[in-house]
Amino acid sequence: MSDMPLVSIIVVTYNSAHRLPALAASFDADPGMAACELIVVDNGSTDTLTQWLQHAQWLMLPANLGYGSACNRGAALARGAYVLFCNPDILVTPYWCQRLVAHLDAHPSVACISPETRYPGEDLPLVDGIADRDTLPGAALLMRRADWQALGGFDEQIFLYWEDTDLCWRAQRAGRRTVVARDVEITHLRNGSGGGAQTWLHLYIQNGIYAHLKSQSWARVVWFVGKQLVALPLRLIRSGDARLLSAFGWNIRHCTRTLRCRQHILAGLHVPSKGTP
Repeated sequence: MSDMPLVSIIVVTYNSAHRLPALAASFDADPGMAACELIVVDNGSTDTLTQWLQHAQWLMLPANLGYGSACNRGAALARGAYVLFCNPDILVTPYWCQRLVAHLDAHPSVACISPETRYPGEDLPLVDGIADRDTLPGAALLMRRADWQALGGFDEQIFLYWEDTDLCWRAQRAGRRTVVARDVEITHLRNGSGGGAQTWLHLYIQNGIYAHLKSQSWARVVWFVGKQLVALPLRLIRSGDARLLSAFGWNIRHCTRTLRCRQHILAGLHVPSKGTP
C-alpha cells in the first residue's frame, strides 16, 4: 500500500461478524484495494470481529453512536483524497472504487456518487455513464474528502436512517450533483447490522421528518409528514410501539433548532454536524 492512499474506505460495523468473511473475500479479490486504505469503525459490537479484515485500521467505539457518527470518526482518520463509506454487508467488483473516482474526476460538479446497487438474485445489465439521483443507495457512497469536509459530514443528530439522504440533499442545496455510476455495481446482501427495519421504524419516521424540514420544499415536508400521520394508526395497532409517537414529539421539541439549520442550508451556509448553528 502506498504512503498516500487514493481512497480511504470506511466500513462501519455493528454486530456484523456474520457478514465480514464475505466482505473480506470480496476486498481480497479486488486488485484495486492496493491503492486504498481500509478503516473499520466498530460501533460497540458484542460479537467477535477483528479476525476479519486484519489489514484494516480498526477504531473500536465503546458504544453504538449511530451510523453517521461512526462514519464521521472514521473519516477523521482518513488520509486519502477520497472517502468511501460502506456497509459491512456488500460484495464489490474489481477496481470499483477507482472507477467511481474516475467519474468524479470527469465531473467536478458531482459531490456524491454511488455504484448501482444489486440484491442477491438480480442480474441487471450495466450501461455507460452516470445518472442524477435525488437520493443515493447508502450501502456505498464516495466523495472527495474536501467536499465531505465542506458539507460538514453526516449530521450526528441522526442516529440511523436518512443520514445519507440528508447529506445528498445538503449537497444539492449547495449546487452540487448526486449521481449513480451506471457502469459500476456492488451486491448488497442486507442485514449486516443488528436491529432490523421494524425495530427502528420510529427512527425512520423521526429522521425522515427532520431531513425534510432541514432542506426540502414545504410542499414536500407536508406530503411526507402527512403520509406518516395517515399510516400511524395502523402501525401503532400492528406494533404497539409507543416510540412511533415519540418520533413526532422529537421533531416538535427540536423544531427551533431544525428551522435554524434550514435557514443556513437554504442560504448555502455550512452547518456543523454537532451543535446549534
